[in-house]
This record gives sequence, C-alpha cells and structure tokens, in this order.
Amino acid sequence: MPDGPDRPEAPHAAGGPGPSGGSDVPGVDAAALIRALARPRMTGSAGAADVERDLRSHLMALGYRVDLLPFTLSTWPAGLGVPVLAVILLVGAGAAWWSLRAGAPGCALLASLAMAGVAAAGLLATPWAILRLPFGRVRGCNWLARRSERPPALVVVAHRDSKSQAVPTLVRSAAAGLAILGWATLLLAAASALAGVAQPWLPHAGLAFSLIGGAGLLPAVTRNRSPGALDNATGLAALLLAARDQRENDDVGFLVTDAEEFGLAGAAAAAGRPPLDGVRAVINMDGLDDAGPMRVCDGHGFPVRDRAPVLTAAVAKACGDAGLATRTGTLPPGLLCDHIPFAAAGVPAVTLMRGRLASLARVHRPSDTPDRLTGDGAEQAARAVSRALDGLRRQGFATSH
Repeated sequence: MPDGPDRPEAPHAAGGPGPSGGSDVPGVDAAALIRALARPRMTGSAGAADVERDLRSHLMALGYRVDLLPFTLSTWPAGLGVPVLAVILLVGAGAAWWSLRAGAPGCALLASLAMAGVAAAGLLATPWAILRLPFGRVRGCNWLARRSERPPALVVVAHRDSKSQAVPTLVRSAAAGLAILGWATLLLAAASALAGVAQPWLPHAGLAFSLIGGAGLLPAVTRNRSPGALDNATGLAALLLAARDQRENDDVGFLVTDAEEFGLAGAAAAAGRPPLDGVRAVINMDGLDDAGPMRVCDGHGFPVRDRAPVLTAAVAKACGDAGLATRTGTLPPGLLCDHIPFAAAGVPAVTLMRGRLASLARVHRPSDTPDRLTGDGAEQAARAVSRALDGLRRQGFATSH
C-alpha cells in the first residue's frame, strides 16, 4: 500500500478557534453528514484525503482548532493477521486430528497447546508490531479538535477510516467462535484419549468446527471497497453534532482517530501521550445504527479488565434520560474499538454503539451504504453524549488534577 498524503512530523494546529458559539455548519444533520462521509476511505487512500477535508471544514466552521497528531504504522499485522491466524489454526487442528487418528494423543495435546500458544503470542504482539514493524508502513494522523490550548479533561472519539473484507464482521465473529470451539474440542479429545476414555467422534467434531471456522477467517484480508456508512460515518456524524452542542465548553476535546481498522493504531498512538495524557474520561462512538438498543461497552481482554463502572453508569443514565433503551457490558466477541487503548492506559473509557445482530452483517462490506440509514441513531447518540458530558462535569470529571 502506498503512503498516504504528506503529514506534518509534529503536532500543530490546522485552524484556530472561531467566535464563541460559532455559527452552525449549514446543512448539519446526521443523514446529510453520513451521506457526505460514506465512501471507501482506508488509511492512506484518496477517499480518506477527501473525507479529511470535509471533516476539517466542519470542525473549523464550528469554531474549533484542529491539532494534528501524526504517527506511522505497519499495515501488515492487522491487514493480513486474521488469514495468518486462520492458517495457524487449520495447521494445528489438522496435526491434532491426524495425531489422534494415529493413536498418539500426547502429540495431539501438544499440537493443540502449541496452536493456542502461537495464536495467543501473535495476538499479544499485534499492537507492538503495528506500531514498530518496518514492513508495509504508512502514515496516519489523528485529529484533536478543541476550543482552546487547554488540554481536554473529557474526550469524545470516533474513527474516520473504513475497510472492507470478503466476509462481514458477523461471519468473521462466528468463524472465530467456531475455530475456538474446534480447538477446545480437539483438546478435550486428546485429554480424553490420554485418560483412557477416548470418544471416537470428538476428533472429527473438532476438525469440522476448525475447518468451518478457518474457512470463514481465511478471506478476511483488508481491502478498500466499503463506504463505511455504519462503520463509522455514523460515529463521525454523531461526533460533529456533539461538537456543535458542546462548543461553549473548553474542557472537552473531540478526537478523530485514523487507522482504527488497522488494530486500533491511531488510538494506541494517542492514548497516554500529550496532549491527551491528562484525560479523565473517554467516550468512543462506533457503529450507530437506527434500530436496536444503545450499548455502553467497557473493559477489554479475557478475562475482562479495565472496567469503567462510574463512566458506564453516567453514559447509560444519559441514554436512559434521553428515552433510549440501553444495555451495558463488554464488547461482543471479536470486536475491537478505540476505547481499548485508553482503558489500557488507565483512563476510564467506554464505547457507545447501537444496532442488532443483523447490523454486523453489513459491516466491512460494500453493502454498508448510507441509503440504509436515516441518521436517527447518530442524532440520538449525539444528544445522549452531550447529556453524559454535562453529567460528568457535575461529578467532577472535568476538574483539573
């Protein structure tokens, strides 16, 4: 992949603040914003540059200064990582199954454990590899919009890049679940055989689950063919609407991240670093469909860690006060969102999303188009986030350390 447009090598402001309470951007409504922003815009692409210009003009018209926070990343780990993981799972499953058929359950056990170890090591090394690996490097740039030079205590986040894959997120998540089930079944088959209570059907079931799961993961190579309306033009629209409603406040910043689709690279480059090293709370918006409950998701990893109960309760209350059905909990399996690097850096952070299971069927697909959205989800999320920010101020989240 070629490098993207030239970026500055140090943070600087792309625009100064306008008058206090600057004028509304003409035509700013969620549906119009989603239509304007929904186009293939993978990091470094021409579509990404076009969307950047539109976003910057909206933020500056609202009176915000826009600080550019550049970084570089390797596209290889996230762009090819899922298919590579699928190959590892398939090879390990095949080796375990063959060993069981050959009457060597000890070898099958070792193959299953080795498969899990290599996969886990790869997943743990991915964040480091994205930021450090010298191959396939491109330039990315986060934006921080704020009213003044004051470091923000509260930050609202949405990612601006998109990607496509041959399978939607729903299929990828289901395939990952089947692959894990296949591994667990083969591990159980090996342990049963070693204990002298072998079940002849277990190896075949484990292999079948693994093959189906691996086949679903193999096509998940990153491309640039999705307009990314739901993921994440909706989050960008909600961020702009919240920025309009909050433009009298200088304690809140609006962070537009880049390269979220490459393993959360933008958020990882920003979390815990100036000018965001003093942040007290982060609300990320990602995938705001028009139907379904609002979901306030916190924590990350397995077992789940870095929960944010106070922030979660504040955002959920704001959604409820706005008359929205709301659920709280961790992210659905297989999903990654930009609150995770901030939570890992010790900042209370949540992701606000909305949708049903069917919503995931079009994420990362060319069918993720703006004509399938009214913008109601983005508008309602923006109102809820503004309520949440006001509530957090009352709770002292915006008070300086």
